[in-house]
Amino acid sequence: MYKYETSRQRDITRLYADYLRTDNNHKEAALAYESLSDHASAWPCYRSASLWREALSSATLAGIAANELEALAFSLAEEFTESKDYRSASTITLDYLSDLSSAARLLCRGCYFAEAIRIVTLRRRPVLLVEVVDPSLVERSADMTEFLADMKGQLLAQAPRLQELRLKKTEDPMAFYEGIDDGAANIPDNISLAPTDTTSGGTFMTRYTNQTGTVDTQTTRKTSKNKRREERKRARGKKGTVYEEEYLTNSIERLIERLNSMHDEIQRLVEGLVKRSMRERADAVSNAAMEVVEICQDTIKQTYQPSDAVAGEDVAVERGSGSIGASTIDGDKTRLTGGDATLWNSLQEVVKKRDIPIVKRFERLSLLGSAHDI
Repeated sequence: MYKYETSRQRDITRLYADYLRTDNNHKEAALAYESLSDHASAWPCYRSASLWREALSSATLAGIAANELEALAFSLAEEFTESKDYRSASTITLDYLSDLSSAARLLCRGCYFAEAIRIVTLRRRPVLLVEVVDPSLVERSADMTEFLADMKGQLLAQAPRLQELRLKKTEDPMAFYEGIDDGAANIPDNISLAPTDTTSGGTFMTRYTNQTGTVDTQTTRKTSKNKRREERKRARGKKGTVYEEEYLTNSIERLIERLNSMHDEIQRLVEGLVKRSMRERADAVSNAAMEVVEICQDTIKQTYQPSDAVAGEDVAVERGSGSIGASTIDGDKTRLTGGDATLWNSLQEVVKKRDIPIVKRFERLSLLGSAHDI
């Protein structure tokens, strides 16, 4: 309507920018304000969107006071430090607060030792290599070896337990799901575990409800209170419960994902240690990382077998002429509620086909020789 009326376009753009700001669409609001050269309105929106580069440049163009710009930079640096974006925090600290020592420390916290060395040598402050970089290398290497040792301990505890659970389930699914040690389970005649390729029959739910008898999916544990209680049990994955297998599997997968995400950080740390003549520490970190990677690879080989990938629809819990999970009971549509729904979701999670995790290979520096040589 106002294609050729610049003043009207600006009025409309400002109105829309105001609307975007009240609608918490801070990034687009800031862009709209900046397109109008209204930097005083733009920079707070950029700040709310955590866009530090845009916020600081717009604040500078808006001509805010030096102490206000410094306060803005300080708050942004703190925010990114808390979120562990150490490179951004370091750049803000160096460029807007002129604090070289703190900027170098922030880089070291993120294992960006090469960049820390660069900025201190660029500004002719080599003393900070000894005062900041070296102590950070010692601290980070100690933290990393401890962290990798914890990972190793977790794997060595959880992987065998998961294999034990799966073996029990394969050998005697009825006892596994019932969970009664004395072998004298009181099994209702009208509840059974529908047979599949890996099971021959069994009971369901009595282990987890601490009761026996007919399971009525319309009345058992329908309340939200019981559902919350069951969700807490599932989250804890307590030993000896139906949720333990799912909990262990998820835990191992999360650990592998975490290890994969840390490869670059570990490599930067090892290289930094070598640069600063801390060969023994570099070797310790490298060996620990390689050991955890090897354990992860062995765990995957033992845990993720083709036979483990059972289609979820092959498992059903029968009652009378129908089955729980097969969507009908006695011909009527059924929806599990309360704790039963939580339990069923957990079992479906266990039996569904999972993607086999990929463990990233850790490249050891040739300078350190073969693992465990030193």
